[in-house]
Amino acid sequence: MKAFITMHTLKSKSQEIRTIRSSIFRARLATKNREEITLAVNLVAAIQGVSPDEILNHSSRQAHIALARQLAMYMTHVALGNTLTKTGQLFGRDRTTVSHACARIEDMRDDPDFDHALTALEYVLNFAADNHSYGKRQAAQ
Repeated sequence: MKAFITMHTLKSKSQEIRTIRSSIFRARLATKNREEITLAVNLVAAIQGVSPDEILNHSSRQAHIALARQLAMYMTHVALGNTLTKTGQLFGRDRTTVSHACARIEDMRDDPDFDHALTALEYVLNFAADNHSYGKRQAAQ
């Protein structure tokens, strides 16, 4: 099943809601951001035992999938340095949703074991993102 995003646009004085394929929306995003979110989502999906599609699916509200999605948003915002707005665009969410996800993950960092695991995850993601972009630069030369 294809994922869909509901986009809100203002048309004259009334609000029109359009539904478009998420692939079309994602095609508008910068290539670097798409590659980074792919790295973050795939890494979190592998660690959390869910599929990347489940993380990016808008209709899935199961607790373990929601936590994986929040963790992926946190990693995209904090570890990769995207703004709340850009992270929200990448996940098809509002920036306030990303802010809530980041706050929830930060609260969970009070647990030393979780904090240690998350620090390691941030390191791995940054390493992968740096080497992925380095590989792209080397291939272009």
